[in-house]
Amino acid sequence: MPVDFASAASDLTSLVERVPRERLDGPGLGEWTLRELIGHTTRAITTVTAYLELPEPSEVTVHSAAQYLEVVLRQRGDDEAIMLRGRAAGSALGEDLVGEIEALTVEASRAVDTAGLHRRVAIGATSEGIAMRLGEYLRTRVFELTVHGLDIADAAGVDWRPPPAHLLDALHLAAGNASARGMGEEALRYLTGRRPDAGLEGVMRAGR
Repeated sequence: MPVDFASAASDLTSLVERVPRERLDGPGLGEWTLRELIGHTTRAITTVTAYLELPEPSEVTVHSAAQYLEVVLRQRGDDEAIMLRGRAAGSALGEDLVGEIEALTVEASRAVDTAGLHRRVAIGATSEGIAMRLGEYLRTRVFELTVHGLDIADAAGVDWRPPPAHLLDALHLAAGNASARGMGEEALRYLTGRRPDAGLEGVMRAGR
């Protein structure tokens, strides 16, 4: 079952509805407050709209979501810039976080429907020469919404589970990225319970 960007974005709205407002200025993830973490997560929605407003590139240079995670996030990522953008996005949500996220989701979903999944999109500054098919880019957005959805739920103290298809695709991309970084063997050990401190001892036992 393929990932569904519009559904994942709507799930973020539903999750944020359940976040206690008194927790918004408390711990989120790393140096972010919970509000800032939510703001960062909304960028998985707003970048879709922003990049579809750019001229369509003539060719694809990044061919898969897995390659995106390796090239864009690891090789060209800027932790300080990411942190600051998250803070700005959190502030921009204002007091009606849910209403704002709903509006952003509607805008992005309409842009996707108009463009079609085969449309090429330029990622970030066009001078970087990074372009990919919209369908693969949306996989990276659902990855962000899934991973940070779990972060938000943990920080807010609410029970939330992403759709199985989105969770499975996120696991697939994370495993591929671990392998690309030369850490595939260690990731497999963790996932198959070969590292007891991970709490996964029984994951591959018969009957599980």
